[in-house]
Amino acid sequence: MGYTIYKVVFKAFEQSESKNLNLSFRSIFSEKPISIPARIIFELKRLSEERSDIINFQNIEEVLTIGNTSSKDTHNYYIVILFTNKSSGIKQGYLIGNLKNIGDILIGYWPFNKENISFSPEIIHKEFNDIIKNPQHYNDICLISQ
Repeated sequence: MGYTIYKVVFKAFEQSESKNLNLSFRSIFSEKPISIPARIIFELKRLSEERSDIINFQNIEEVLTIGNTSSKDTHNYYIVILFTNKSSGIKQGYLIGNLKNIGDILIGYWPFNKENISFSPEIIHKEFNDIIKNPQHYNDICLISQ
């Protein structure tokens, strides 16, 4: 089974094109799309207003699709969520895409050094809910939108 890499290009702070940063996410392996409830994004935005250790900003310039691009889905916008688990020191990230008539869905993960990781809605929702309810257990929580 092929997979897709989503290369997220962030806007440069300087005018030089060579200064753009990017981060690549591997497509999610799941039987059906994993929906991300709007309240998750809303709560992270709300927390960013209350806590200085949670950052919310717009900085996605574009998302390039590489690899198995057989899907004809066109995403309306993208959101990246990055964080570090304090206890393990593990850095993680998720790429969310919005589809008309479906809403926000999980489409990619970072880092992708393991093959064929299967994701379930229960595990993803539990992780996002833990970030919202226990942000003190995480470092570097960033919500980056387009």
